[in-house]
Amino acid sequence: MSIMNHKKSQLEKGTSQEMEYKFKISLFNVMHNIIQNNLCNTFIYCLLLSIENLQLMYYPIHPVIDFLWDGQGLNYFRIILRYFQFNYLIDQGVTIFIILLYISFGVMVIIGLIFFISQYSLSQLKYQEQQSGLLVFSFKLLSLLLIILNTILALPFYNIFLATIYCRSDSAAGADLGCYQGIHILHMIVAIIGIVLLIFFHFSTTLLYFDLNPKSKFPFNGYQSDAEYARMLFKFVIPFLIIFNAPGTYNSEMVVLFGVGDLILLFSRYNYPKGYNNFIHFYKITLEIIVLWINICVIITDFLDTGSPDEMGLLYLFVLIPCVVFGGLYAFKTILKESMTFSIKNLKNEEEADNYLNTLLQLILDRQSPNTKIKLIGVLKLHYISCTKTVCACKSLISQDHKKEEVNQENENWMKFLGSILDDIMADEKFKENARFKIFYAYLCNDELKNKYNALHYMMKAEDTKNHTLRDEFCLFRFKQHIEYEMQEDSEKAQDIDVNSIVFFQNQLVILTSMIQKSAESHLEFWRELQEDYPNILKLQNIGMKVLQQIDLCDEAYQELVEINNNNLNLLEFYNAYLQQVVHDKEQHEQLSQQISQIKKAIFQRRQGAGQESRITESQETIIITMSGNVGSIGIVASCNNEIQKSLGYPASDLFESNVSKIMPKIIGDQHNQLVENYMRTNNSNIIGMERFVLAQNSQQFLVPCKLMVKVLPNLDKGILLVGFLKPLEKLPGTHYMIYDAISQQILNFSESIKELGIKIQNIAMTGAQEQSKFSFGAVFKELGDIINNPLNQNDQPLKTLLYKQEGDIYSVETTINIKHINDTLVQINHDQENKKLGSTAIDQENMYTNNDCKKVKIELIEERFPLADDGQPAGGNIYHIIVIREDIDQEKINYGKSQIKQRLDETKNMIVQQKSIEEVEDIQKNHQSSIEDDQDENKQNKDIRSALEQSKTPKQIIYLRYLSLILFLSTLALSISKLVLSLQQSVLVDEGVSAIRQAHRRHSLMADINLYSRYLHLTSFGYFDSSLEGAFKANISILVDKLQLIQFDMIEFRIKVESRSGEQIDDDQYDVVFLLSNNETKLYGNIFNDAIFAYITSASSFKKATLSQFNDTTNSSSVAKNLFYVVENGLDVLRNGSERIADKFYDFYFEQVDSQTINAVIILITALVIIVICEVIYVPIFMSIFNERKRLISYFGMISNDDIKNLIDQGDTFIQDHITKFKSSDEIYQVDQPQQQNLVESSLNQDQSQDVIESPKQKVEKEQRKSLFDQSKEKHQRIYESKGGTHYLLIFSFICIGSLLMIEYIVMYVLEDQSISDAKLIMDHYLFISRRASIIKFNILFTLESLVNNGQSRVYMDNDLNKYYNEKVYSNEQDLFKTLINTYPSSFDDYFAFFNNVNFLNVCEHITWIKSLQLITQSFIFVDTVDNFTNYTFSQSELDQECNTVKEGILTKGLRDSIFLVALRNNEQLARFSNLQESLNSFQIQELLRKYILPTFWENNNIFQICFYDFLDIRDSIQIYNFVGFVGFLILIFLFLWISYIAKVQAGIQQQMRMLTLIPDDLIDKYAKLKEAIEFHVLGIQQMQQ
Repeated sequence: MSIMNHKKSQLEKGTSQEMEYKFKISLFNVMHNIIQNNLCNTFIYCLLLSIENLQLMYYPIHPVIDFLWDGQGLNYFRIILRYFQFNYLIDQGVTIFIILLYISFGVMVIIGLIFFISQYSLSQLKYQEQQSGLLVFSFKLLSLLLIILNTILALPFYNIFLATIYCRSDSAAGADLGCYQGIHILHMIVAIIGIVLLIFFHFSTTLLYFDLNPKSKFPFNGYQSDAEYARMLFKFVIPFLIIFNAPGTYNSEMVVLFGVGDLILLFSRYNYPKGYNNFIHFYKITLEIIVLWINICVIITDFLDTGSPDEMGLLYLFVLIPCVVFGGLYAFKTILKESMTFSIKNLKNEEEADNYLNTLLQLILDRQSPNTKIKLIGVLKLHYISCTKTVCACKSLISQDHKKEEVNQENENWMKFLGSILDDIMADEKFKENARFKIFYAYLCNDELKNKYNALHYMMKAEDTKNHTLRDEFCLFRFKQHIEYEMQEDSEKAQDIDVNSIVFFQNQLVILTSMIQKSAESHLEFWRELQEDYPNILKLQNIGMKVLQQIDLCDEAYQELVEINNNNLNLLEFYNAYLQQVVHDKEQHEQLSQQISQIKKAIFQRRQGAGQESRITESQETIIITMSGNVGSIGIVASCNNEIQKSLGYPASDLFESNVSKIMPKIIGDQHNQLVENYMRTNNSNIIGMERFVLAQNSQQFLVPCKLMVKVLPNLDKGILLVGFLKPLEKLPGTHYMIYDAISQQILNFSESIKELGIKIQNIAMTGAQEQSKFSFGAVFKELGDIINNPLNQNDQPLKTLLYKQEGDIYSVETTINIKHINDTLVQINHDQENKKLGSTAIDQENMYTNNDCKKVKIELIEERFPLADDGQPAGGNIYHIIVIREDIDQEKINYGKSQIKQRLDETKNMIVQQKSIEEVEDIQKNHQSSIEDDQDENKQNKDIRSALEQSKTPKQIIYLRYLSLILFLSTLALSISKLVLSLQQSVLVDEGVSAIRQAHRRHSLMADINLYSRYLHLTSFGYFDSSLEGAFKANISILVDKLQLIQFDMIEFRIKVESRSGEQIDDDQYDVVFLLSNNETKLYGNIFNDAIFAYITSASSFKKATLSQFNDTTNSSSVAKNLFYVVENGLDVLRNGSERIADKFYDFYFEQVDSQTINAVIILITALVIIVICEVIYVPIFMSIFNERKRLISYFGMISNDDIKNLIDQGDTFIQDHITKFKSSDEIYQVDQPQQQNLVESSLNQDQSQDVIESPKQKVEKEQRKSLFDQSKEKHQRIYESKGGTHYLLIFSFICIGSLLMIEYIVMYVLEDQSISDAKLIMDHYLFISRRASIIKFNILFTLESLVNNGQSRVYMDNDLNKYYNEKVYSNEQDLFKTLINTYPSSFDDYFAFFNNVNFLNVCEHITWIKSLQLITQSFIFVDTVDNFTNYTFSQSELDQECNTVKEGILTKGLRDSIFLVALRNNEQLARFSNLQESLNSFQIQELLRKYILPTFWENNNIFQICFYDFLDIRDSIQIYNFVGFVGFLILIFLFLWISYIAKVQAGIQQQMRMLTLIPDDLIDKYAKLKEAIEFHVLGIQQMQQ
């Protein structure tokens, strides 16, 4: 790929290379416009550099470095510096951190948006379209933003982005960010995007934001050294090191890395050439030296200062800065001074050569200064001593050193001297492949020596070097744009012709010609297919669509050309013929014909008024040739219009990529490339832009007089191009042209008109090369030949003065020409050649020329041309004369004064003929117009029909399809939303049900604990327990009462929800609660459960302030005794029973609610399936009617007879022959003669008669297949309509597939929903049984204790022995629980069931974790059942572990299930062995120990279940949401993108097929009544729909 576009076409490259090239050019284009609109001046640039270095100064003295100087000075210095970047601010908390992150990200996104939108807008600019004000403003804004980003924003942005990506939890912000989890993932993605944009723009700006033009005013002009890359990398590494070393672990290593980085940065500048702006260059060095000095001081402090931190080092740092800066600058300036003392041969590398050239350029530009002048003279003399060139600018400068001369001339001499040095450097083997030197020379040629074409040649040579870089390519691109802009400016100032527009117009005209050719061929293909007896309807549809598309493309291309030049007759007549003979658009054809007539009339009137020809560039007959002026391809034709075949007989395709000398006489063509090279090298030419007379050479090698103007194309997209406007002149009677060698007298070429003299040119063509000397200038013009051959005339007198006489500026001579002698000589030559072959000497006298006339002629010398040397100067050797021969000298003398008048009269006569033809055309049009007016109604109807077909509205079937598709889409979407809502509601319902079950069972579980500790208090008051436990018992009761109260409030809330869902009261029964009266009698009161439970809570809460004596009140007169009675009697009987019954009601309700969701899922499934089936049933007939409609439209073409179709084909063939084929090569035109073409046409028209003879077996099979699609007993249009071809079967299959996919999706959703409901029911079942375990075992223990208190008598309620009842419930619940294990549960419960199996069947003590969370303070057997309310124990964790493994001979090691059964069994044994209360209570403590380990294990088991349960709900909801999103995406893809677009495509197909009817000419529509009625039917249908 070539930036200068002087190599091969880009399309010959691979795809990846082409994409790379396009990206590179696009990036170059944007960066070029950004630099051109630069707003940064030297002051702003220095300010930005200062801030940038203040940012870098902060890191060597970062607060994390703990060994630095101690004092307020350093702190103040840090405070000043820390606000120039983000490093300090990002440690001020997460809020500031996030604000900075998103501000930085926002800035990068804004820069990116402006950059890429500007790039897109730039790529969309049309030919010669100016940039909008907004686009220019965008480039100005980008220029400022990018230079700020490259200097002061890069370091802070790298800091914040890297701190986000490399998150440290020990930092101030990282602790609150939650590194690599949660919202930090989003922040990290933002940071990654931001840092990618930052690296792209930072690198692009560093790489391309510069200018190599020495005279540029930009502050960043000059070579960009590798120091800029080092600086960019340094800005990335510094913040990363600071973040990595946040704890301060690697302080010493970090400061060493900082110092090494600064040293590398400065060293890279030391070895690289300076920029053109000395101030900027040394200002950068000054700032970098200061940063390096700070780093050196920090390193010295770290490794050499072993004492305590003080401020002395800081003092030395500031005091020595001026000295260090002065020394560094002195070292840099010394390099520059020494570079000028070198001889060019002693330059070792490119850097030294760059320094030498830059310094010399600065000396030349500043040579007015005396000191600079002395240095410059020294360099000049040093070069002069070693210069070996014969021609060198140093010699003229030395000789004119003390002379006064003009400033411009002096400057030019010095620049030539610089160019001479550049030539010497580039000639050195070390620098031959250096592109920068050639680019530098290009700047020198263009800006100083004013030779832009030589500059372009050096730019091409620079690109051809092997080691040119991307920066070099960007320099070439920018400089090419600069030169192109100058060329366009020069063209505009000269008010010259717009060569760009002319060439662009001609190139686009060639493209339009190719497009129209394809369109005409497609038309012919359509009509020929229709001509078949059994046309393929699908093929007709496809070809018709292609035809309409090509018509539209041709119209677009035509309109673009008309915008450029709307008066080009070639274009208008060509397109008009296309409309008439191919498209058959009568209305547009008439309008365009009228326009052409008006243009011709205007041209005639202009010529008549002006009395002269139009300019060469305005003529329709002008040949326009574009020729390359690039290195390696000079003279190669890049493009040419078709006029060259009309005038010179060369097909444009033959001339393409050939040398333009092909159309020149050999003596001129041989010199042409050299002349162009000389022009490119010197920029001196007297012919560029001037009209002049030339002799071209046609394809038959004859001279053709022409008028030529050459312009340089001010567009460098394809390199240097020269445009030649060549217009053949009209033949003048008696005027002939000849070229001959004035030394050897050999005639080299002549015009075809020489035969008018009577010379038989066919005999000349037959003459052998060895006999050509006999037909020479001296032989034709014997009198002049005698003069040349006379020995007396062989002197130093020039030939043109020897032969011709000068009359003014014209050299001419009058002489005679003996035609008889010439023809006799030619015949004799040819006869002698034949006799040598045949061995005969006789000559046929009949073939001898018998005209004895001698003609008088006048010869005018047009041009005397000499061979050229390599330097472009005339060389010795042959002399070539180009002459014009004029006949009838006497008549010419007589009419000499009237020749111009005669020419005018002839021109006027021609104009009158043209005017008459125009008037005749106008008369015909008027007559035609009158005939149109007579039949106005019919034509208006035809126009209305055509207009309606062109602008057909949406058919009603498509409208139905759209509504039906919308209904189907909205229905499926609504059902999916309903399904999602129900699924999410089900999750809420299951969650609510599980919570209700948990709280409902915890209520009577807490009541069991309250009753237990109330009984303990009662027994303690009688001395059965130590009185020291009174406080612990009361504390536990208080905690339990508070928990019970909260749970009761939760249960009221659940009850309200349940009743609102069901519309019924869940528990409105009256409960008979028993109260103890003051007289020790009891009384029953009817009460609702809520009131009774709150009374229970109130009674139990009173125990907190009661004394043990009040519990020991045998009279039961105290309130405590009454409350104890209420708690014990009601808590054990009626309230316990009510709570359990209510819990079962809650379970039943929620289980039924979950189960009822299956019905909703079935309803949604059935509804969806019904809607899909109904829609499919409706879709198929609609589409069948659409396809039938399309077939009907195609069938209308079958109403046209084969004769009329043949006529249309003939018109298309005629158009191609007259307007397309004639521009191709003669070989292609005459490959088949006319009779053969006619036979081919006739055979295609009569295939049914001739195919029996010429058909191949394959063609017969194809024909039989076609016949099978038609009913042969019907007419063609009926056969087309009823043919079996079409794609509706595939479409129906597609409908079925889409419907099936939708059905499958809904079935899958139903299956998933049903499985989810089943899982929810299994979960609720299992959770019911594990929730009951705690309350059942508690009441089993509690009723055992109550029986012991009642002397071994079991408590009975509602005829149930409660001890036996709960003993049975222990076994039945465990049995029901373990039955649920046979079911399959979701994978999210795997952890739960693993724990469940371990604790139930293995050692409980090894698998429970609750022991580790206890804080131990009191006795062992006092316990509350929730983890946050454990009564604390005096034992340590190890003691608990030991106790757990030894309780009841290690029963817990056998599993939780056995332990539960042991508790129940042990309770039965207690009652069976009851003797007295005290002994029974002592043995009861073993039950308490078991209870102490069993109940927390229940809690841990249930807690793990709840965790897994919520994971299950989250996964279930996620699956439902993902399924919904996926299904909605599927619907959007199917309906909005595929289906709607397909419907639009079908609609476009119908409209296009209706529009295909416009291919039928109006006269054929009028000819066939049925066809017209059918078309009118569709038009009327359209009009009715519009109404």
